[in-house]
Amino acid sequence: METVYALLQEKSIRDLSMEEIAKHAGVGKQTLYKWWPTKTALVMAMFHERAGATQEIAANNSTAENAIRGRVQRLIAAFNSPLGKIMADLIAEGQSEPDILKDLYQRHIGQRRAAAIAEVERGVTSGELRADTNAGLLIDALFGAIYYRLLLKSGPLTEHYGDELVDQVMLPLLV
Repeated sequence: METVYALLQEKSIRDLSMEEIAKHAGVGKQTLYKWWPTKTALVMAMFHERAGATQEIAANNSTAENAIRGRVQRLIAAFNSPLGKIMADLIAEGQSEPDILKDLYQRHIGQRRAAAIAEVERGVTSGELRADTNAGLLIDALFGAIYYRLLLKSGPLTEHYGDELVDQVMLPLLV
């Protein structure tokens, strides 16, 4: 896993080979294939191991706005780390291998999206957010903008950007 993580700092998933991973890890290629049937499966396992280590639970006593603002800031920080490049590479690879996107969504993005939606719904229930707030659409607007910047590099992913984004999207919905 360490070898894959290190190599992906230098090259894309597409340019990485099982032979190169085995050589750098000091193992036989057969050993890799014993545990991971494909290079992509190995990269996904490494990604889920690394990304899972950064998963956190929001405090229940936090406002929905603060909980979402924290999620935005943590995602931006993750995307500014080596995991951001790996996420972008996985999404790129997923364009020709749809199973990658399916796995990425089921094991990573979908879980985090559901937790964020629950925080927004909690804010609606508590009266913090307008009753007509569409939680899924709100989360897609916020996090979609961050993924847009990650993938298209249309602007910097900074803490300031994250705060402005939350202000622009969420403040009109606050009661």
